[in-house]
Amino acid sequence: MLLLMMALILAAGPEQQADETRAEELRLAREQKAQDLHAPTRTFLENSLYQFKERRVMERFQDGFAGFHPLLGGMATGSGFALGSSYTKKGFRASAQASFKGYQKYEFGYAAEHLRGSRYFADLRGTYRNYSQEDFFGTGNDTQRDNRANYRLEDSYFGGQAGIHLKEHIKVGGHVGFLQTHIGSGTDVRVPSVEKVFDPASMAAFDSQPRYLQTGAFVEIDTRDSAGNPRAGGRYTAKWSAFQDQKLGLYGFSQLDAEAQKYIPFHNRRRVIALRARTTLTRTADGQEIPFYLQPAVGGSEDVRGFEEARFRDRNMAVFNAEYRWEAFSGLDLALFADAGQVAHRIHQFKFSDMKTAGGIGFRFNSAKSVFLRVDVGYSREGARMFLKFGHVF
Repeated sequence: MLLLMMALILAAGPEQQADETRAEELRLAREQKAQDLHAPTRTFLENSLYQFKERRVMERFQDGFAGFHPLLGGMATGSGFALGSSYTKKGFRASAQASFKGYQKYEFGYAAEHLRGSRYFADLRGTYRNYSQEDFFGTGNDTQRDNRANYRLEDSYFGGQAGIHLKEHIKVGGHVGFLQTHIGSGTDVRVPSVEKVFDPASMAAFDSQPRYLQTGAFVEIDTRDSAGNPRAGGRYTAKWSAFQDQKLGLYGFSQLDAEAQKYIPFHNRRRVIALRARTTLTRTADGQEIPFYLQPAVGGSEDVRGFEEARFRDRNMAVFNAEYRWEAFSGLDLALFADAGQVAHRIHQFKFSDMKTAGGIGFRFNSAKSVFLRVDVGYSREGARMFLKFGHVF
């Protein structure tokens, strides 16, 4: 028996020694790897955006100095690069902007989100705009791009709204305001002014300018985690407005604006599916018309991003957007998007087969709570469009 045990030990010796040798080699390899560990390296762009975000450069830039804040962009697409400044203090706000193409915008207002600590809110606002070369392609869902023309839009508005916070995320209220409009020849030398392409008689309120009393009501449900760069929650709004032509009695109409946004996060909110649907529906009494420049429009940086701004106009419109957003690295999100939209003279004329569609990719340079620069490249049957905007799309 003793001889048998000694034989078994001797027989197992080489295999056991081999296992111990392999274990020792693995241990030494792990120790060597631990000694060679290096901190992950970033590219120049990654490091720049990381430092930009960590040092809160954009937040400090937006905070301004002594109540004054610089403004970049924020005007209509096609206005050219716009610069300006705003001043805010204790709910009061005033701003002035101008662009390289002669666009101007001046605004002042006062907002109280909780009047004297109550659930009630109110705000007042006055705006003057002078947009010198707005595009117009005609009315309808099948207008021709070759008919592109431009016009000057000048308007002023003064009004306000007030309401109550029913719950933390729900508010309802009413609004009232006065709107004065003026339309003239466009200044864009690349395309003709509208009256040289279209019969002025076919463009409602081109030669006669209405003056409106605007009244209505609204409701809003907002559960987004951040208004400037949402990654979860949703926002749902509905607003009804009556435009009463106080000057001519010819261009009165009512309008319903409704919008739904939903954000579905995953991978610790580093990836988001963002969905939006919105519509504007209008109605007129017998003998009334809607000024062509107040008709809902589809196309451009805010909805169907493969088409030019306000490419299609008519009395009603509907738009659907879907985006898949993901964090490429700190300070930069990428997005793949698909857009669809349509205008129609009558609501029953909406057809999915007539939708104008576009898709593309976007780059969103952001801070923790806002997108300060957005670059979207959209593709449609009319080619590619690139939009550079200071702010998120939705």
